[in-house]
Amino acid sequence: MKAIIFNSGLGHRMGDETKTHHKSMTLLKNGETIFHRQLRLLNAEGIKDFIVTTGPFADQLKSEAADFPNCNFTFVPNDIYDKTNYIYSMYLAREYMKDDMLFLHGDLVFNRRLVRDIINSPDPNTATVNFKKALPEKDFKGRVRDGKVVEVSINIFDDDCFAFQPFYKLDKYTTSAWVGKVVQFIDEGQNRCYAENALNEIFPALNIRAFSYEDYYVDEIDNMEDYARVSTDILAFDEADEKIFDI
Repeated sequence: MKAIIFNSGLGHRMGDETKTHHKSMTLLKNGETIFHRQLRLLNAEGIKDFIVTTGPFADQLKSEAADFPNCNFTFVPNDIYDKTNYIYSMYLAREYMKDDMLFLHGDLVFNRRLVRDIINSPDPNTATVNFKKALPEKDFKGRVRDGKVVEVSINIFDDDCFAFQPFYKLDKYTTSAWVGKVVQFIDEGQNRCYAENALNEIFPALNIRAFSYEDYYVDEIDNMEDYARVSTDILAFDEADEKIFDI
């Protein structure tokens, strides 16, 4: 299994914080960057092959990855990161995505137990959903029917829609189907939308099960308000995980 981390964004909503470094290089309260934390936890659960899409400050990400000499990294630059959304970064990385995959965004902060349980889930295809959390106004929601995620969008607020985070586990067949639809979108000039726009066209034919993260932690950092909240909230989950993993 490989992991692909989409790290091509500008992070402009972080203001001055991202003028001199990539958003995923922001230090959390434990003194670790978001990116380093992602790599450490994924590697601790057996992931050794990483695809990282890059935009600004790519050298910073490469330097951080050097802390993991037992891992293999493929960095895929998106030279027009300021004119495209991550669907185009996924298109650029398509040749490296022929295995079972974990998909995640570079601004996600999560706890180790989430990674372990997603990887070990008997469902080959999962996406993270929280059935109890209030629906966010501007972030992703997932539409769930009969335990399957059938749509992901920021603009859905129906009774079967729930808080969603872009952390997917997909087998190689489902990955190939998504990549194929992404290629079609890019060929049609649609490079400024979310990759989920392409996924939504084939979701009903797939079997991507909702993985509830109610008892875990996963959240994104888009702005400094998010940073303050997430950087604090994750500490309690790390403390609990220490007892499980004997870290």
